[in-house]
Amino acid sequence: MAPTVLAPSVLAPTVLAAHGLGLGPWVFAPWVPLFAEAGLELRALSLPGHDGKSGNASFGDVVRHLDAAVAAVDGPVILLGHSFAGLAAQVVATQRRLHAAVFVCPLPPGPMRPPMRPSLLRHVPRALVSLTLGRPFVPSPSAWKELGFSNLRGASLDHALARVVPWPNRLCRDLLHPPRVLPTDVDTPVLVTLGGDDPILDPSDARVVGDLFEGLVWRYDRLGHTPMLEEGGERMGRDIVNFCLAPARPKVLESEGFGPAEGAGHALRHARRGERTKRRSAYGQKKGTP
Repeated sequence: MAPTVLAPSVLAPTVLAAHGLGLGPWVFAPWVPLFAEAGLELRALSLPGHDGKSGNASFGDVVRHLDAAVAAVDGPVILLGHSFAGLAAQVVATQRRLHAAVFVCPLPPGPMRPPMRPSLLRHVPRALVSLTLGRPFVPSPSAWKELGFSNLRGASLDHALARVVPWPNRLCRDLLHPPRVLPTDVDTPVLVTLGGDDPILDPSDARVVGDLFEGLVWRYDRLGHTPMLEEGGERMGRDIVNFCLAPARPKVLESEGFGPAEGAGHALRHARRGERTKRRSAYGQKKGTP
């Protein structure tokens, strides 16, 4: 179903899109026309450490870059972050009011949770050598094929491999100890999307992010870690467009569903809402009241 185009009198939000490690603004090119059809501007950012000018950027540099990009927009902003930039966007979403936020295949906050997926383990030793020597990490073509580009074939794969860049050393080391993201009371509508065939992230990682922000979690079978470039990725792109046109905070407590009309897992969400209810019910009570 084609998205509804915003009326000219409505101030359309600007969608700022942040790419994953080793990628660039080019990764969002297939989705730009989908947003344009709906009257939305998808503005793809070039992140520190990936543009040939920013040197050995840190995770904090990326967060500050995203925050500055949001502040520079005159009007409502929807922040879209992919992979590690999805984690950076989570940090920004707790610090600045946004029209909405979309996290595509995002890294979850907090310490890395074992066990790691077998597809990742075989590439860890080479990465650790690069990090220990203070060098940027350059994944081999086979690593890209197995992880980031697992669902790409032929010319699409060759095109992507020709455009990847090394991963900044400081940024990689920072991601070994990801920051905790603890919003106290999130007002920003949040959508988390993931590929059902993602070889890097487990669906439970998306549930963690969805619970944390009390947002929607939508899973798409037969998509991997870079759905923007994959055959069938248009499905996810169009659903994201529709969410951006009418961001909504779901009133879901118990759903464990992963469909576009369902919410995320409920454990952390239920606990946080319970605590807020307790605070509200206790407000104004006189001392000694039974």
